Amino acid sequence: MTTVRIRQLAAGCLALGLLAASWHGLVPAQAARLRAAAPAIELPPDPGDAGRATLAGIDSNANGVRDDLERHIARHFGDSEKVLRAVANAVIATQHGILAGDADESAAAQAMLVHAGDCMGAIAPELAPYGDALWRLRPLIDNTPERKQAMAAHMARVLRMDVAVTEQRRWDEHCDARVDEVEAWRR
Repeated sequence: MTTVRIRQLAAGCLALGLLAASWHGLVPAQAARLRAAAPAIELPPDPGDAGRATLAGIDSNANGVRDDLERHIARHFGDSEKVLRAVANAVIATQHGILAGDADESAAAQAMLVHAGDCMGAIAPELAPYGDALWRLRPLIDNTPERKQAMAAHMARVLRMDVAVTEQRRWDEHCDARVDEVEAWRR
């Protein structure tokens, strides 16, 4: 376990777009083939404007992912369970950050996000074809002025923290479950 100043982690871990920035040399045709190969799955209904009415948004199937983001993930990230879980976990962790109301909740959300980022790193070759979709996902996460404000407040709390983190560089039982259901994040 290593103690690091969270300032160095915050920008890299929270900005999913930065993960995608390193993948810009991808072949667009390969990503298009992967998206086209995705099986039809049952998507939650489009929440429309109601999905932007609150910080939490709408999660009609209670899987931890807002319906608008779940629809985006399903349409743009193929059918690999690892890829879908990794992206969903990053979204879940970020949503916890948006909803965090105090330093303890922000610390838990940031720990989830670091974990999700480590899991994404563990499957980077599988995620690489989806760099453009990751890039487009980031602005959808805090897509209202209230969510942007909540994210800014969360990040302000995170930047004042020192956090102990453990890297998870392999895909195993710690990466294939919902990040918000892993016992380590609960207090």
